[in-house]
Amino acid sequence: MTIRSIEKELWIDAAPEDVWRAFTDAQEIVNWFAPRAESQPGVGGYIELAWDLKAVQPSRCHILEWRPHAHLLMTWRDAPGGEHELPVELTLAKQDGGTLLRLVHSGFLSDASWDEEYESHGRGWSYELRSLKYYVEHHFGRARQLVMERLPVSGDGKAAWQAIVGPSGAFRVLDGLAEGAEFVLGLPTGETTSAELMFAVKDRDFVATVSMLQGGLFRLALELISGVPEVWIWAFSWQLSDAELKTLTLPIFEAIRERLSAGSLSLPK
Repeated sequence: MTIRSIEKELWIDAAPEDVWRAFTDAQEIVNWFAPRAESQPGVGGYIELAWDLKAVQPSRCHILEWRPHAHLLMTWRDAPGGEHELPVELTLAKQDGGTLLRLVHSGFLSDASWDEEYESHGRGWSYELRSLKYYVEHHFGRARQLVMERLPVSGDGKAAWQAIVGPSGAFRVLDGLAEGAEFVLGLPTGETTSAELMFAVKDRDFVATVSMLQGGLFRLALELISGVPEVWIWAFSWQLSDAELKTLTLPIFEAIRERLSAGSLSLPK
């Protein structure tokens, strides 16, 4: 059966040593990637990741190859059903005063039952590597404060997304903005903030840096978890305290819950 791979490449205005540290050191990983992480460097070691703060068993990625500042090969979470692993390979090289990063995530089978897994990981890496670049270039070494929520929705996930992101959504933003575009983001509380689009996928993903969070991020994503659509919402900041971030963002999260409930899109508790 044919195997599919996800291949990503981008240039980062930082030394390979810093990019390597951000990708492999647990204290740095939580500043841009998974909210929980542990790591043991070297071949035979591991990088452990958890996106759900309540997860009892975080995903452990076993390190197979380790050349500091240059090359990493590790296993990934088991494939659906645990049939086999999906290796992740990271290569770093000095280029133009910065670092050229290349990531290959392989092992995805070609049959239709793998399409969501393949699409979700491809979209995820497209965002996460942009987040890595932004963190290393602008906030490296600063602790990230994070507020996140997962909202299961009933029925059509697309309808839930349109209730949250779009010209008439809780987050008011015009369709068709290009990455890097500056715009005014309307918030669910009725406020506005200047923003810059980092990444977007129609009806699935929206990420912007915002002045309200002093250069932090809002990210919203529509994911399928065991076939059930969920809207995931994050607010990050490297400049605000945890208390300041919660004061600013919890009313926004509550307004989103109310918007979904008003549209009968939230799952009953």
